[in-house]
Amino acid sequence: MPEVIYDPNYPAPDVLPESGFYDYLFGDESPLGKFDKSLPAYIDGLDGRVLTRGGLENSCLRLVSGLRALGVQRNDVACLWGLNSLEWARTAYGCLAAGVTVSPANYAYAAHEIAHQLNDSGAGIIFLDPTLIPMFDAARKEIKRPFSNERVILLCTPERKPKELAQYKAFEEILGARAEPEHFTGSQIRDTAFLCYSSGTTGLPKGVMTTHNNMTSQLQALNIGYEQLESGRDTVLGILPYSHIYGLTIVFFQPFTVGVPLVVLPRFEEISVLSAIQKFKITHGLIVPPIIIILLNSSNVDNYDLSSVRTFMVGAAPTSPELSESFSRRFPHITLTQGYGMTECSPTTHVCNGAEVAGRAGWIGRLLPTFQARLVTEDGVDAAHGERGELWVRGPSVMKGYLNNPEATEKTMAPGGWYKTGDVLITDDQGWYKVVDRVKELIKYKGFQVAPAELEGLLLQHDKVADVGVIGVWEESQATELPRAYIVPKPSADLKSGAAREAFRAEIASWLADRVAQHKRLRGGVVIVETIPKSPSGKILRKDLRVRAQAERDAEVQLRAKM
Repeated sequence: MPEVIYDPNYPAPDVLPESGFYDYLFGDESPLGKFDKSLPAYIDGLDGRVLTRGGLENSCLRLVSGLRALGVQRNDVACLWGLNSLEWARTAYGCLAAGVTVSPANYAYAAHEIAHQLNDSGAGIIFLDPTLIPMFDAARKEIKRPFSNERVILLCTPERKPKELAQYKAFEEILGARAEPEHFTGSQIRDTAFLCYSSGTTGLPKGVMTTHNNMTSQLQALNIGYEQLESGRDTVLGILPYSHIYGLTIVFFQPFTVGVPLVVLPRFEEISVLSAIQKFKITHGLIVPPIIIILLNSSNVDNYDLSSVRTFMVGAAPTSPELSESFSRRFPHITLTQGYGMTECSPTTHVCNGAEVAGRAGWIGRLLPTFQARLVTEDGVDAAHGERGELWVRGPSVMKGYLNNPEATEKTMAPGGWYKTGDVLITDDQGWYKVVDRVKELIKYKGFQVAPAELEGLLLQHDKVADVGVIGVWEESQATELPRAYIVPKPSADLKSGAAREAFRAEIASWLADRVAQHKRLRGGVVIVETIPKSPSGKILRKDLRVRAQAERDAEVQLRAKM
């Protein structure tokens, strides 16, 4: 059967840039040079500090000389580990100017998680929030490459550097004189610009090699199909973590490419977000479904002027039609749109903008320009039009591969350059797509990926656990999946009484919470079972666990109805 290839409905970019990412953003030949350098690029949503486009460029070139003085060379890797901030922004751009690969890390990482990323990426310098120094110190015993103090840089101003951390320099303390940036031309545009870590379905997170060309192509495509933001009119809310590819590309970089300022907040906190919307007259925001739930149930929104907001885009996890409709009733002046993507695609493959979304609640949008798509059945043939199939995509924004993991790269790529997303979609005659199932085993907790196998590997190290299977269970009130562990205890656990079983469940949840980032905690609970369902080859049958979870949920609903 021949391949059924879907092309985008949007027009293609006139010309895709053939330059390094920094030159695309600041180079003399860049179309972005049309924007006045006095325009604000990033605004601190807490203290009101403004970083202009010209100030950002100057900071970049000063960091180039600072990095070179430390012996950091082109294509070395720098880890950025901290909450969203102007210092994070200046560091990311400055590393790009120096030709350094940026590997952002989740602020919530535990010691062994940051150690894994540092070891796998080969990072030779780390920029981190001062509050993370104790966690970094705890990780040092697992880090294979020692970090001298001069290569541990604090993401704060010198004035805010804690006195007890005097042995480390703050970001501004390593800046030197302006220096010439590194240029990437020809085949060099396929050098790795970013190493974000994505939780695949097995093992620890994998480093996704995102090239300069991946990013410039992605931003060109976004600027055609995405929400049409205008310089001088719009201001964007920047709360999603820039360590996540969604936050990095669409929140952090895309507004800069259209001359629109981003209001930077360290994380989502209801009052600070509502205050920022009112103070800075924010017109567009990028959020995840759990934020919708908070705003719907908030008793504070009526105390703030949110009239400036026109659109919110929801990504990183599906949004149900019911949730979208509830939001529209509460906030009729805000148009809610959706998008879809993954780290391996830099990340966005599908979008819809405010002008298109009416009557399309629950749909993820249309295919972005530069991409092609296929929907492939379990038999490996292309689905008939209108039928469901696993989404395969290809285009210049698809990753170069997984760092140090050619086997995983081979498994996720099909001949012809197709990346297998692991999600099952349908499409209609107008080129709209909807996610209807997932082949992958990943758990999506509030937009963050959680690999069941990683949690299982940790839980098996507990001296009372004989076997374990982890799945995600849907929690409607939070609009997200919650990790749940089904555990076979060892006989030595002695769980004969109800109190002993309850204490065991609490012990397991607490034990894991001490070893993982917050989004990986067992918020879905710990269930004690006699066996874990497995295939003849030993593979955990998660579909059977999901059936069990649904039965447990149904029984709970029936019990409540009788009360």
